[in-house]
Amino acid sequence: MTRKVHKRLLSEAQEAFPYEYSALLTGRASIITGHIPMPTSTSSMHTFSWDGAAFLGAISAIRKANVQWLGVIHAHPHSPPIPSQRDRTGWHYPSLSYWIVSLASSQPEWSVYQWVDQTFEPRDYTLTEDT
Repeated sequence: MTRKVHKRLLSEAQEAFPYEYSALLTGRASIITGHIPMPTSTSSMHTFSWDGAAFLGAISAIRKANVQWLGVIHAHPHSPPIPSQRDRTGWHYPSLSYWIVSLASSQPEWSVYQWVDQTFEPRDYTLTEDT
């Protein structure tokens, strides 16, 4: 993930606080270079869900920009960056990375996961310079 995207995602998640925030992550190969904020269909401090029309519009925008959909990020405003039961049961995209930023403590905590054998496995990530 580029540092610029990382910084912007954190800013947007903090702006949404105390509510959940989510976005689609875009880029090429395995480098996340952009994102599309996703409005939630409800304001919640503990869950997120996407409006169907907004989701389809975001997928269309990704195709038009000629980039790849690489992952999803959402905030846990009040809990650690560990997938919840709802995260596990609601995940339908095993090829994508699954990012969580926790805003529960004074220092934001980031985690990234990959869906493997019906569970989320932690993955490492690096921040790259902007391209």
